[in-house]
Amino acid sequence: MADPLSLAVLSASITGLLMRGAAVAVDPSWSSAASLPGEALNAWRSLRRLQQGRGGQENPLEASIKARLQKQVDAASERYERTSVTQSALAGAVTEMEVALKEISGDDATVLEAVRFPDNFETYLRRRTAGRRQNVEAAAEPFFDDLTRIVAEEFSHLAPGSRGFDIAALKQLLAGQEQLLVGQERLLDQYAKTYERLDRIIDSIQNTRAQLHAIPTQIRFGSRPMVTINFVPRAAQNQLVDAVFSHNEPRTVLTGMKGSGKTQLAAMIAAKCEDEEWPIVAWIDAASRKKLIATLYELATLTGIDAPHDKTPDFTARRFLNRLRSAEAADRLFIFDNVENLDDLKDLTPEGKGVRVIITTTRHLDWDSLGWHPITVGVFERDQSITLLCERTGDTNRDAANQIASTLGDLPVAITQAATTARNLRSTLTEYLRSLNSLPLADTISKQEGEYYPERISTVLWLACKATIDSIKKKNSTQGQLSIHQIGTLSLLAAPGVPTAWLEDYNDTENAKKSLSALLNSSVCQISADGKKTLIHQLQGRVFRENHLSMETEMNAAASVAISVLESISTHTQDSPEKEQQETQDLIDQLSTIASQEHSLPLFTNPTIATILARTLKKAWQLGMHQVALTLINPLTKASDTLGVDHPDIITSRNSLADAYLLEGQTEKAVALVQKNLKHSRKLLGSTDPATLTSLNTLANASRDRGDLEGAASLFEQVLTDRIRILDPNHPDILTSRNNLAGTQQEMGRLEEAITLYEKNLEDSERILGPHHPGTLTFRNNLAGAYQEAGRLHETITLYEQILADRTRILGPDHPDTLASLNNLANAYHAAGRLQDALELLNQNLINRLRFLGPDHLSTLAARNYLASVLRDAGRLDKAIALYEHNLENRIRALGPDHPDTLASLNNLANAYQAAGRLDEAITLHEQNLTNRTHILGSNHPDTLITRGNLASAYQAAGRLDEAITLHEQNLNDQLRVLGPNHPNTLTSRNNLASAYQAAGRLDEAITLHEQNLNDQLRVLGPNHPDIFTSRHNLAVAYHDAGRLDEAIALYEQNLEDRTCILGPHHPDTLISRHNLASAYQDAGRLDEAIALYEQNLTDSIRILGAHHPHTVTTRNNLADAYRAAGRTEEAEALFETPSDSEDEQDGTEDSPNQESGN
Repeated sequence: MADPLSLAVLSASITGLLMRGAAVAVDPSWSSAASLPGEALNAWRSLRRLQQGRGGQENPLEASIKARLQKQVDAASERYERTSVTQSALAGAVTEMEVALKEISGDDATVLEAVRFPDNFETYLRRRTAGRRQNVEAAAEPFFDDLTRIVAEEFSHLAPGSRGFDIAALKQLLAGQEQLLVGQERLLDQYAKTYERLDRIIDSIQNTRAQLHAIPTQIRFGSRPMVTINFVPRAAQNQLVDAVFSHNEPRTVLTGMKGSGKTQLAAMIAAKCEDEEWPIVAWIDAASRKKLIATLYELATLTGIDAPHDKTPDFTARRFLNRLRSAEAADRLFIFDNVENLDDLKDLTPEGKGVRVIITTTRHLDWDSLGWHPITVGVFERDQSITLLCERTGDTNRDAANQIASTLGDLPVAITQAATTARNLRSTLTEYLRSLNSLPLADTISKQEGEYYPERISTVLWLACKATIDSIKKKNSTQGQLSIHQIGTLSLLAAPGVPTAWLEDYNDTENAKKSLSALLNSSVCQISADGKKTLIHQLQGRVFRENHLSMETEMNAAASVAISVLESISTHTQDSPEKEQQETQDLIDQLSTIASQEHSLPLFTNPTIATILARTLKKAWQLGMHQVALTLINPLTKASDTLGVDHPDIITSRNSLADAYLLEGQTEKAVALVQKNLKHSRKLLGSTDPATLTSLNTLANASRDRGDLEGAASLFEQVLTDRIRILDPNHPDILTSRNNLAGTQQEMGRLEEAITLYEKNLEDSERILGPHHPGTLTFRNNLAGAYQEAGRLHETITLYEQILADRTRILGPDHPDTLASLNNLANAYHAAGRLQDALELLNQNLINRLRFLGPDHLSTLAARNYLASVLRDAGRLDKAIALYEHNLENRIRALGPDHPDTLASLNNLANAYQAAGRLDEAITLHEQNLTNRTHILGSNHPDTLITRGNLASAYQAAGRLDEAITLHEQNLNDQLRVLGPNHPNTLTSRNNLASAYQAAGRLDEAITLHEQNLNDQLRVLGPNHPDIFTSRHNLAVAYHDAGRLDEAIALYEQNLEDRTCILGPHHPDTLISRHNLASAYQDAGRLDEAIALYEQNLTDSIRILGAHHPHTVTTRNNLADAYRAAGRTEEAEALFETPSDSEDEQDGTEDSPNQESGN
């Protein structure tokens, strides 16, 4: 028999799935706890407490799973090997199962179902692994089926609530862990009084959650039509009411020809749900999949779902659907109107307890087999048609009514319109019938699938338009002409409706309102239930186009009017950001929809459409609506195809779209778009035209995002030079270009050049824009950031304090820019060693973001992350780790396990574990992070290289020096190849390798690298950059370890002098330099000088860091050691209540500045 199959990864995957299930089970936001029996819930909670490892030993749960799996799988594989199935084929099957389990663990909906119904897990697993089974060799497929059963049985055996689960055994397994946790709690309690004030700060964050801004408890979304007064009851109406309210049908479809009343029936149900106060009633236009995704995205943001900037609207829409699936039971209604293609709804149909979905469509399919409850909406019964005609006209001539009904085929929209027209014309039914028959047949409405419209349907709908327009003209010719414009606009713009306010303008508001009112009274068009939009029935709009707009001149005139409406809105400015966003959203909706409507294509022959697109994209970009702006790619393509790619406004629009792609993290799409743009703009406009320079600027931003800083700087410099030459010296674009170049120089470590540019920009901006302009505040903020990076902390803090005061006064305390300023000032306090000031600000920052943005907003997660980092530096590792763990769970839930922010949280938690001495856990997380980033970002991505460096440092801390050195050497070679020899990350990698050589006793090699690093950094960064102090310090430590004390002391003295001058005498880094110089003096026998420095350091450490901070404890120990060496034993003993014989030397190598922080 061949060697047993390796099941280590598979058993770890099952363990991970169980742990993920436990996290979901006990998380209140999933509503899982409420649906689980108490005993099962308690067991899941116990399972949740299991750590991934225990003192470096294998997780006992994982070990037991592995043992049982190995036994069963070995037996199964032995059977298949007898049938000549190769070992590699069986191993491939195991690999496919491992991948499937990882995917399932990342699918919250499946995990939730597995938690609630563990005995059904085999069914879920087989369904989810069907695609993976296709990758298995044919001979091994039966083995894969057996493996599916074995894995499912193992999960069910261990999942609380299943028949095979033995709760007592699991509790016994957890007993040792519970005792450990109790001991940890007792140990932490000893420090409670010392940190009482800080604890109150952290606790206040938790208390703030009760004050969070409320998401609406009742959401009324979309523009549903008003329910017609005297709505005629239908046979389908009772069926629909029963389906929705009595039988709780999750999916109902209303089928029927256009004009049969499907939409009115759906609107009637929606109105009833609103009256009964259902939490969500949403009316969604489903004419296309793109439109459907855009609408669900808008609905998701309304319900409080955070929309990550680097994800598509599709991602946010699916997050909303996932939350629906896992939410508590509640009545929620979603109506998808005018579904043309059922495939558009694939994976986008809402599901969940209490969710009902209704769709309206003309499609005739086998709906039952597709999982939908079908209700056919037919025409009126003849008696209904006759009664409606007679009652609404006041004419009792049932014979005439019967003839009209027969002529119109009892189609509800036609019958209703005929009655309204006859009433408005004050005609008898006989007279109306005579008029109907005397008019020439209007163009017959084209048939759609399975539809048949009587010939006179078009005539009756056209007669309604014509009679209404003529009636309005008789009273007021101006209003008559406006009514034609309004019907034309409604028939050409988006079928779901046009904002009513747009139709009430036309530069004649009074007459426009009156003409629109007359159209509404005639039923030619309708108003939505919320009053915000005006709609025209699709058949009515089609008839108007086919009759009134059949000639090219009439169509061009109507298109010109519709375009003028859009243009007017594109130039309009609202009086509040909220109204501006809504109007821009409406404009984007219109442009996106008309691009998919064939009858709207004449609008794209008008050159002004390109100008409208350019303005709309620019406005969306300015308002931060980047994701929504990307939905304009379709109308932009239509306009390009019609007007040509060289049209100036098409070029401008494409530039704005490329900027939106960049902001959404879609760099490659942005580059492809802007390179195409550059080709056309250079040819058409020239190399120095503003549009060409804008394209060049976007390409520079893309290069910067790709990590090509040299290329970006070259392009930014070219743009700045050309703009200074061709634009007015006070033009804002010059400020933007200089700011971009300064930012790139800063990223390259060229701080002096960056600061010079920032200072010039701030001076010009204060003169051109004014000292309190938002742009000026941004430039001042950027200069402060550069000062901080250069170690000029006093200037940094002065600027940040000024910015915070200005933004609070101008923008308000809850504005995102104000919150960012609060965070930046806290960051500066942190860098200056003012930890208490930093913590108080960060606490306020987190409270504000929780209140204004919510707990899962990306900015809130970032604020909590940074607070954890400062707590870590303040020695509060227990609190820091708790916040890091909380943040990691939130980011996994909100963003998914593969999001860059989630990986950053994983990295920061690993660093905190490492700082707390929990090296096994730290290494496990770093290894996991390296695997994830290599898979997601690639092996050469800067973040992947940083992660490899962090793993190497963790190996080094654990004494695994050979593995650490191997990784550091690999990292340095890759950094040199990918980023070049002068990149800050490359210099950091060389520093880290030198430190590893030093720890391994390879001092000559370490010193060579440290000397090279210091020289390179002096050349690249300048003498005052904070990284210079770090490199000089590390070289001094290496000299110290090599016994070259004179050289070490010279460097230590220089470092202390520089840090005292630049950072101040009380900065934590200054304390480190003073401590290390004291240590060198002590080793050189200069005890009096050493003791003086230690005493000063201990006083400062107690005041700045606190008596129990690790650095303070180290300083106290080393001072006691120096006292003893000088024979001052009584003074040494006086430092402690109980004399300590331990000597805790401070780590000689400073942290890599390249490790990720919580900023």
